[in-house]
Amino acid sequence: MNKQQLSNALHVGGSLENALSGNYKLSASSVIQEAIQLTQKHFWRFLPAILILMGANVVVFLMVLSLITPSASAFFDGIVGKAELSPDVFQSGQIAVFLTGVLTSPLYAAISLMGLSHAIGFKTKPRHIIKGFAFAMPVVIATGLVLCIQSLAREMLPFLSLFLGVTFSMSILLICEKRLGPVDAMRVSFLSVIKKLFPLLLVSVCIGLGFLISYITAGIALFWILPFMFNVKGILYREMFGVGIEVTVLKEGDDDPSSDEKKNEVFNA
Repeated sequence: MNKQQLSNALHVGGSLENALSGNYKLSASSVIQEAIQLTQKHFWRFLPAILILMGANVVVFLMVLSLITPSASAFFDGIVGKAELSPDVFQSGQIAVFLTGVLTSPLYAAISLMGLSHAIGFKTKPRHIIKGFAFAMPVVIATGLVLCIQSLAREMLPFLSLFLGVTFSMSILLICEKRLGPVDAMRVSFLSVIKKLFPLLLVSVCIGLGFLISYITAGIALFWILPFMFNVKGILYREMFGVGIEVTVLKEGDDDPSSDEKKNEVFNA
């Protein structure tokens, strides 16, 4: 039996050059509408990975908090208003949040890649959550740097921290898909986002409203908002930077009675 394999690289969406020059179109309403459709389509396949991320964040936060403060319950009592939240306990909580974000960032990267896969027409499986560990070191570094910069900005002006969160939001996917270093990814994300800041801020406000609804519903809506958020990130990345896809076509030889053409598309991240 003869087999012939033909590989072609395709590019979907924008490009790095166009993103840096601002030469790309972005409609907040179109992004939101498409993200809703993708969330509906992939919800049940995506939910297990989201639950893993949520569970990992809770476990890591509790572990870190118990290590840096004598009584973790004092922090939660202060948050819900049962007791006074002392500066030391509050600071311990902030450190725990920071370390949780850094330590769980490879999982965040993997789910971001899953959202990107949805945006370019691929299905995902819960096991794809391990893909983020291939980029663990640069992702951890970038996350730590972004969180540190945001923390410093928050001391000066709270809204500045939110602004930086939006402008650095594409850093993780740039590391994973474009293979940029942490600092380069942050720089490219910042320069590209500010070119279309207004529609991106509108999208961020929409996601923020979703988290507000989650708070009002005691976290129930979070099971929808988180998949929606990662699908939004995937769509935005596709439109801004584009995505490389490898398409492999396998042709069976004519001497094979079951001769047929098979196509296998692989997302290269």
